[in-house]
Amino acid sequence: MTGLIACEHPRTVAVRVSIPGPDSVETPITGIGLVALPYDRDSVLGALARNARSPRPDTVELQRLFHEFRGPFTAYTATAFAAGQLRDSLERLKARLDSLPRGSDEYRERYAAFGRMNDSLAALQARTEQRHGELDRARAAFVERSETLRAAIRHWEDSTYLGYDSLTDALAAQRHRQPVTDTTGADGWAHFTLDEGPWWIYGRSWDATDPNAEWYWNVPVSSDTILLSSRAGRQRPRY
Repeated sequence: MTGLIACEHPRTVAVRVSIPGPDSVETPITGIGLVALPYDRDSVLGALARNARSPRPDTVELQRLFHEFRGPFTAYTATAFAAGQLRDSLERLKARLDSLPRGSDEYRERYAAFGRMNDSLAALQARTEQRHGELDRARAAFVERSETLRAAIRHWEDSTYLGYDSLTDALAAQRHRQPVTDTTGADGWAHFTLDEGPWWIYGRSWDATDPNAEWYWNVPVSSDTILLSSRAGRQRPRY
């Protein structure tokens, strides 16, 4: 953990990050960098956006391309995930078969089930390869059509938020509290030691269901345990 400062009454805050996986099950995520900020990041960004020299570029066409690309992406990831799950089941079944007498009724029943599952896996693998090819073709078309639109948004953000670092450095100095960082471990937890005063936990994570989206959190610290889940975060486009 870095960025700690001396404080009279520090407190420990535990934060867990979890997001929905390809199977829609909320799962703790490792390796997510989090920052405890002594100011509201969204308020700072909002103020800068209101003073922008030009309107934010329109995103309607880019959102349409995102939606169009998400179809072949989710088709491929769902099939690949199902194949992986079936492969794991086959390995467990094989381990069980290896422990059974060859002439037993249970062995014969499980061996027949193994054959059926193996045939299903072969079909799934073929479908996965087909959908991977469809995804590659969709990606090539998507990149060609979206790059200029994305570049315009990045240029606007670079210009609009140019003063962000100077402004937040001044806010931190004014409040005599510096940002504190930590990274989630294998269990999805991160831990912070924070001085008295208002804090916000900021973090971002990939979206397992959409390569052009991310999970975003900017949550005020209101207790000693904070759960950054899909309920607490925003799923937003990643330009």
